[in-house]
Amino acid sequence: MATDLDFDVEVTPEFLIEGNKDEHRKNKRGGPYNKTERSKRQNEVAKLHFEYGYSARRIADMMKVNRATINNDIQFLFDEFSKRTSLDPSNMVMRQIMSLEAQKTRLRNMLDDTKPMSEVLKIERTILEIDSKIINAYSKVTSTELRIHRRGIDFLNQQMKSEKKDRRYLSLFDTNVVSSKAKERINRIIKEDQQRL
Repeated sequence: MATDLDFDVEVTPEFLIEGNKDEHRKNKRGGPYNKTERSKRQNEVAKLHFEYGYSARRIADMMKVNRATINNDIQFLFDEFSKRTSLDPSNMVMRQIMSLEAQKTRLRNMLDDTKPMSEVLKIERTILEIDSKIINAYSKVTSTELRIHRRGIDFLNQQMKSEKKDRRYLSLFDTNVVSSKAKERINRIIKEDQQRL
């Protein structure tokens, strides 16, 4: 998987047309992107992020699109992947992480043979960027798993409600700050309720 410094990837030409971009948006109705444009943009983001390993910042620069939009696209792609497959989305991310780790090892080996300080600094910067991508990938796996878990809890509670059952599920992942007395009362209520069920 390439980092931003390894080579330049061709971005689909429609995303590089800066002059037409503002004019194009003036003529649009209902938001900055229609469904077709959003789909094309997300496909491009998927290619650049998952196949080539580019960061959201780099993709935003390459495509001339707001970085928040690219971050949202990447999160959307993770969510869609988790919805459409029974596979754990972390498998895909783990493959990406393994690829990044392999690249990091090659770069560390290159450091031994590199003499000019400017080249050493470039390699070290690339290693730092890879570490940042790895941390980001782990963070995405965690947030995706939490969303899947919450979606499951919401679904179960809707089922219980539609079947007019008195039970509801609580997520252990939710964190709320309460006083110590409130915590004791909550624990007592949960314990009493579980004994009745």
